[in-house]
Amino acid sequence: MHGRILTRFLSLDHPWRRNKINFRKNKVVTDPPPLLLTGEEILWERIESIHGLDKTIDCGGNGHRKPCEYGETHNWYKRSIFWDLPYWRTHKLRHNLDVMHIEKNFFDNVINTIMNVKGKSKDNLKSRMDIKEICNRKELELSNHGKAAIPIFRLSKSANIALLKWLKEDVQFSDGYASNIGRCADLDGVKLNGMKSHDCHVFMQRLLPVALAELLSRNVYEPLCGISTFFRDICSRNLNVGDVQRMKDNISLILCALEKVFPPSFFDVMENLAIHLPDEARLGGPVQFRWMYPFERLFFHLKRKVKNKNKPEGAIVKQYVNEEITYFTNFYFEPHIKTKAKSSSRYGDEDEMMFQFNQVDGCDIPTIFNQIGRLSGKSKERWLSVEEWRHAHTYVLLNCDEIRPIERVFDEETKRLNPNMSDETFIDLKESSFAAWLQNYNFPIWIQDLIRGPSRMVKYWPIIFTRGYTFHTYAHDSDRKTFNYEICVKGANCCDVVDEPDFYGILQDIMVLEHHGYIGLKMVIFNCDWFDPTIGRGMRRNGSGGFDINLSKKYSKYDPFILSSQADQVCYISYPTSKRRRDHWRAVIKIQPRGVVREEEGSTDISFQERRIDDDIGQQFRITYSQNE
Repeated sequence: MHGRILTRFLSLDHPWRRNKINFRKNKVVTDPPPLLLTGEEILWERIESIHGLDKTIDCGGNGHRKPCEYGETHNWYKRSIFWDLPYWRTHKLRHNLDVMHIEKNFFDNVINTIMNVKGKSKDNLKSRMDIKEICNRKELELSNHGKAAIPIFRLSKSANIALLKWLKEDVQFSDGYASNIGRCADLDGVKLNGMKSHDCHVFMQRLLPVALAELLSRNVYEPLCGISTFFRDICSRNLNVGDVQRMKDNISLILCALEKVFPPSFFDVMENLAIHLPDEARLGGPVQFRWMYPFERLFFHLKRKVKNKNKPEGAIVKQYVNEEITYFTNFYFEPHIKTKAKSSSRYGDEDEMMFQFNQVDGCDIPTIFNQIGRLSGKSKERWLSVEEWRHAHTYVLLNCDEIRPIERVFDEETKRLNPNMSDETFIDLKESSFAAWLQNYNFPIWIQDLIRGPSRMVKYWPIIFTRGYTFHTYAHDSDRKTFNYEICVKGANCCDVVDEPDFYGILQDIMVLEHHGYIGLKMVIFNCDWFDPTIGRGMRRNGSGGFDINLSKKYSKYDPFILSSQADQVCYISYPTSKRRRDHWRAVIKIQPRGVVREEEGSTDISFQERRIDDDIGQQFRITYSQNE
């Protein structure tokens, strides 16, 4: 059953079809992939042609008799009532596979097998006894004395302890990203307990490539990293036909690569269902509209309404009606009265302007000052040094869209006067003299306020809620269970340098710059410490296609400030290891903002339930495993 079905989905000329060792023993698979039948074909060629097939309403759900030739020419044992619907036979997507439960069960099988959890591992004595009959893998067969060799996919005891300690001590996300997965680590029983569906979702898509990178050999790690990438891709918010087709090609390769590692008993129905998910995504669209997460959360909400456990249904209905009445009554109060329905959520800042300004006729406030969000915590004051003030002032000028035409005049004039100037010298000159150059010209009132620069006395806060993110300073968050001070910003924000890498850093201060003048311009900027973005020294590509950063390598140039609207949130996760001392490399996990769906042209961010799949990862995996025999 196992190797024959999975290798059928490979291309007809793929070398794995002729592999007589790792898949079906001494058999070459020549069957083409099964065809996707239409509803008409299933109804008339399969169901209606079976003699003695009872309807569901006649035979019930259990205890029905098997029709003629069951198990020989067909596997139908009853006729679904859905076939009586007039549109069912022409419906293209008649069934919806739940990605949430498939992903959870797949993850449970993987983690329990590699950790050799008693009673839950797919690698057991009965599995080893079947190896000799199914495939020709001597390393998994029982010895003459009935002993089973330790497989390459099983973690050692020290590796299991390292993995659980890593989960308990080192894995820390930002607020609202995931629950405390460290609570599931059972060091005494050497296993994971109480993993919820969303915990498995985060672990499978984000932590699995990091957790196993240094604990398993490469030929075991790569297919596991591939299945992690597949689930991350299938859960993307945006899908196109080319992406779905590539996922369909990749999943058969990934599952066959896993079958070369794990025993045949590993592949139950959940592992086989994964191969059908791209076809359903092509017909039904993104999984966010079809999986069970919103329904599970609704069930939890309804269960909390049960006050009379003797009659739970009536209690739910009664409380639900009261909730609806309360919700609609809220809208009859005056606008200034805060109610539950009108109050903004913790992350609901999309309509909340951070500052209000004095209006001047014929003068539009620059978009750079129209920041959304809200500051929180106890504010403090301090004086900026001369160097800090100059860099902050120049950074604001160079990132103001309304100043760009004037900036181009400065660029042209500087290059005309210094035709042989290098790019690095030009950037340094621009940062040091652009603000002073602007003071030689007459501009509108808001530009004059901006050119004069901000006050050197600034206020700074420990917390800011903006664009769906919650940012904390390092001093505020260093002793907490969650980290909200790790940030990322796109490269070339102010100087238009092509191919500049992204910058990763630590948020030190959340400051408000105030420009004196009639308008009273204010804006929030971040003061950050950056890590070296040089590939090979401060950054590197990891096995899952993302980036690692070296915490010991700091950015040599003094350029600490960014706008709050430019910052994205990330998490830095260390690699668990049991063989050597830990180094300073950390895997970068980008955070998707809560309650915000962002559409950005050309964006290739990798984030929780990301917008686009990583083309390079899938293509690289496909090439690797299509050429590996």
